[in-house]
Order: sequence, then structure tokens, then C-alpha cells
Amino acid sequence: MEREAAFAFISENPELVKAWIEQNLLMKNEAMKITQQSSTAFGQAVDTGRIKSFVEFGDKRKTKWYLKADLLDYAKNKKKNSKQ
Repeated sequence: MEREAAFAFISENPELVKAWIEQNLLMKNEAMKITQQSSTAFGQAVDTGRIKSFVEFGDKRKTKWYLKADLLDYAKNKKKNSKQ
């Protein structure tokens, strides 16, 4: 899908976009529950690039949203790696 067509779809279907965001994007507190990490451990995983934000915005105070699928994958692999 071309960029212009994608933007047109989004503009014409805000309820679908909202539903997708609500089902797939999480803020830090929700993300920490999935990864079962403390704030410090989660921050370290972000700082080292093991967890990446899907989108971030804001200049002075950044807001980051994380993709739920990425967090579930990270949590699954974190458990595997800790058993080795």
C-alpha cells in the first residue's frame, strides 16, 4: 500500500486505527507486566536495545509506546535465556 493510500485509509477509518492501537500498543507500565520486570530492569533492556519502542514522541518528556507482539516475544526469549 502506498503511503498516500495508507494515510487516506487511516483518515477514513479512525475507529479501526484506534482499535488496533488499543490492542497492540502498550505504555511502559503495561509493558513491564508482560516482561515481568521492574522499572530498573525494563529501563536497562530499553537502554541496551533489547526492547525497542515502536513509536516515541515529545521533546523534553518522551512518550514511548511498545508493540505488544515484540514484548511477548522478548518475554518468551528472556525466560528461555535465563534457563541456560
